[in-house]
Amino acid sequence: MPEKKIQACVSCGNNPIPHFTHWYFETLNILFTPFRRFLFYNPVSLALGGLLGNAGLSGWFLSVLKALRLVRLQANPAECKVRRAQVLWEEASKRGITMKQLVFLGKPLDCYIAEGDIKPGRLIFFGLPRPNKNKSRALDWMDDKQIFKKFLKDNHLPAPEGGSVTSLRQALKIFGRISKPVIVKPRAGSRGRHSTTFVSTSEDLRKAFRVAKQLCYWVVVEEQLAGPVYRATVIDFKLCGVLRGDAPQVTGDSRKTIRELVTLKNSQPHPGVKDIRLDKPAESFLARQNLSLDSVPKSGQTVALSEKIGVNYGGASSEDFEICHPDNQALFTEAARKLGDPIVGFDFIIPDITKTWREQKCGFIEANSLPFINLHHDPLLGRPSNVAAKVWDMFKK
Repeated sequence: MPEKKIQACVSCGNNPIPHFTHWYFETLNILFTPFRRFLFYNPVSLALGGLLGNAGLSGWFLSVLKALRLVRLQANPAECKVRRAQVLWEEASKRGITMKQLVFLGKPLDCYIAEGDIKPGRLIFFGLPRPNKNKSRALDWMDDKQIFKKFLKDNHLPAPEGGSVTSLRQALKIFGRISKPVIVKPRAGSRGRHSTTFVSTSEDLRKAFRVAKQLCYWVVVEEQLAGPVYRATVIDFKLCGVLRGDAPQVTGDSRKTIRELVTLKNSQPHPGVKDIRLDKPAESFLARQNLSLDSVPKSGQTVALSEKIGVNYGGASSEDFEICHPDNQALFTEAARKLGDPIVGFDFIIPDITKTWREQKCGFIEANSLPFINLHHDPLLGRPSNVAAKVWDMFKK
């Protein structure tokens, strides 16, 4: 039977997901966080985890599935469609490490087995491998935007003002006390799905709240910081990449309309960058900035055209690790050490990455326990950073 195609959604962008399924599981995930902490992080569970190791219980379970012919292993990296896994696979091959992907009932999973010149000899992992000895409690909650925000405040790390709400009344209360514009987004989720920026009026807030609620029972309302979004990836408590992501945008010349500027930019495409779309979401996005497609930006004025970031939306990416100010590098490393997890991708907004964060309004907005390390391998501009090598370095014998 052919796989059911997920319906397109302008709020999901180029990465649509089934709304109810995501809402259900992410909401339950947040609801049961306290119970999960008790269940998996008590002394007995931690001791058992240490005895079983990475491939203990999971290896036994895999053997059962293979015996029942419910799962098979495929060893051809060309068949793997997950770019994050591809860069891991490429680096593993250079080191004589054998990687295989699990295929369950004919469907490839983001689950892999690695064997070879690594410690402890065999790894079974989802997404990215983690050293068993460094398993941290933060892994259970760092993707939760509200708990992460509390962590930032408790540790005196920069973060935008705001909070998590469940009702429009609560959202309006936060909206009334923080700086405008604000961003409204689901408390759980990634890739900017169902996030709304440049929210400056109560009516815009109501619309944005309804959009965010489609993916999670809890909604985050917070200050919108100005500047590019940076993905700072820290592996084994060392900063490995600082990728700048820009939304699709145009720069005014005091003569052309936004529509004309976009048409001109699309007529001179950069390889790897998709055209900027002028559709209803773009018009709504501009309207929240008191602009339209027929507005004429001033000379040098930069106009963002979407909440979405990156080349798939007509934006840009640049690996800025080499120009990142030492204070900012130290900040990312400090945050990872305080989290206590060896793999984390921080989303951080700052106007100028070449200057210290101490002299700018900036802040962490998210932490990702399963970062897309491939972003640092494939930047549009800047020198690529081999983050996959840093991952495998954690398993050297």
